[in-house]
Amino acid sequence: MHAPHFNAARQKLVWRLRRISSPLRALPDFLIIGAMKSGTSSLFHAMAQHPQLVPAKKKEIHYFDDGEAQKTEAPERSLNWYRSHFPLRNMMGKASMTYEATPKYICHPSAAKRIHDLRPDMKLILLLRDPTERAISHYLHSSKNSLDAELLHATMEEEIRLLAPAGGLPTDASAVPDYTSHVGRGLYQKQIDHYLAYFDRNRIFIINSEEFFDDPRTTLSALFEFLKIQTDHSITDLAPRNASKRPKQAWPRTRELLRSFFKPHNEDLFAFLGRRYDWNEAES
Repeated sequence: MHAPHFNAARQKLVWRLRRISSPLRALPDFLIIGAMKSGTSSLFHAMAQHPQLVPAKKKEIHYFDDGEAQKTEAPERSLNWYRSHFPLRNMMGKASMTYEATPKYICHPSAAKRIHDLRPDMKLILLLRDPTERAISHYLHSSKNSLDAELLHATMEEEIRLLAPAGGLPTDASAVPDYTSHVGRGLYQKQIDHYLAYFDRNRIFIINSEEFFDDPRTTLSALFEFLKIQTDHSITDLAPRNASKRPKQAWPRTRELLRSFFKPHNEDLFAFLGRRYDWNEAES
């Protein structure tokens, strides 16, 4: 059997065995819920180096949004499909925890309720990046989008135009869904407020992405304390993951446009956090 066919058959067998054993597998103790292009891949892999943390078989599972499970699984079987991504309960230590990271959860309209329905005690981790830079990075991350600065600017203008009448996010099913919008994903406080309808504030750990990349060990120590696990374990591999190699070229006026739009939304977030980030003062 040729190597590619052998590997494909092996993977199919592995997943079949995981599905058979799914009732014996754990559910996640916490989720990294976003935001996209804010360092979720880097955080997922850094946390996997902690001896008390066991990551899911893959990073993004999309169980609580309109992902693979909802499209391919009967409702009564989809929970077992989800469990199949996690470790066996009897193979985990009593102090161990398991987790996954799907950035779409923070902005999907039904994810918070679905998470709460499954585990009301779930802990949630959210990374927040300067929304101007996040929107540009999100747009340029896709190879389907042109690197042309004029098209980038036009896209940002159009998304702002569509979001503005609804006060920043669509209010009905006929509006542009926020989870497909490069700009809408950066309206963090509106998305956090949706989660606060289901979860207490003390169950949500918020990380400034710029601070995480500047001083990852301090951020990780605080996060481990939030999870109530060993805080002084040394994480050795802190290399950024899933960083786009496409140039982040944008007109200064595109950044000015985005900063102007995001400024009042950022102020709402800062008031909620009780601290400020330098996003509104960043240079164009």
